[in-house]
Order: sequence, then C-alpha cells, then structure tokens
Amino acid sequence: MGRKNGCCSLLLWFVVFVFQSPAGASVVWTALLEISYRSPGSTETVSEVCECGLYGLDSPLHGASGVVGIPSSPDLDACEADTHFTVSEAPWIALIERGNCTFTDKIEVAVRNGASAVVIFNVHGTGNETRPMVHNGEWKVAIVTVSNATTGEV
Repeated sequence: MGRKNGCCSLLLWFVVFVFQSPAGASVVWTALLEISYRSPGSTETVSEVCECGLYGLDSPLHGASGVVGIPSSPDLDACEADTHFTVSEAPWIALIERGNCTFTDKIEVAVRNGASAVVIFNVHGTGNETRPMVHNGEWKVAIVTVSNATTGEV
C-alpha cells in the first residue's frame, strides 16, 4: 500500500462518475473510477480508468476527486475512533480496508477527519468480487467499494 507517512511519492486521484447497472431484484450503481498517480522515481503521471466500483446502497450518487489518504495506523481498516489519515488538506478521499468493524464505523471515522469521499477495498487475499455495501446514515460524501485488485497499484 505505499508509504504511510505524510510525505509520499505516490499521488493518487479517484474521480467517480455514476452509471446504473441492474443486479437481481435491486438496483446497484456502479462507479467509473479514474486513478492517476505519479510513477515512483519518475515525473510521469499514469492514468487508468475502470468501471470497477459500486456505490454503497445509502451513498449519495455524485462524483468526487482528491488526493487519497490512508489510515496512518499499522492496520488500514479505520475501526478505531481516533484513527487519523495521511492526508488532511481538502479535498481528499479516504481509502480504507474492509473488515473488523461496520462500514458505518469506517465512514464516520473518515468523515470526522474531513474526507470528501470514502473508498473501501477488499482485504488482500479475499478475492476480487465487489458486492453492494450496506451502511446506515445519511451521508453527504460519496461512498464506493472496490476490489483489492483495483487498489493494488496504490
């Protein structure tokens, strides 16, 4: 996952667009992500676009962009109420590992720290399937889940 301190050579942007995709009896909104980063040891910016995210079932359906911040703790799950992130200057997007607490807990921690959006990724080794995410609350920030393959470059 790259370096966990504030000085990071990896610059990453998520830009989220909205597309609708039916899945079974419910409607799932897919997210088109544009991921841009500076290649380590280079001044070249690399950009990738993928339709690889799903909006949370209670997420507002709008886009977001910003530098990505990860939890500055040894684990990346943002389950502790006092979790801080590697970025604090707006706009920024929280990138959080799935597991160990509810999605709502993770979102609350990120929003309390000032995140403009929240992206939750699968735990490494659990597969790359992305499933709809249920979380309680009325949020003003976009909330998206992605596979761990999507965040592998980070």
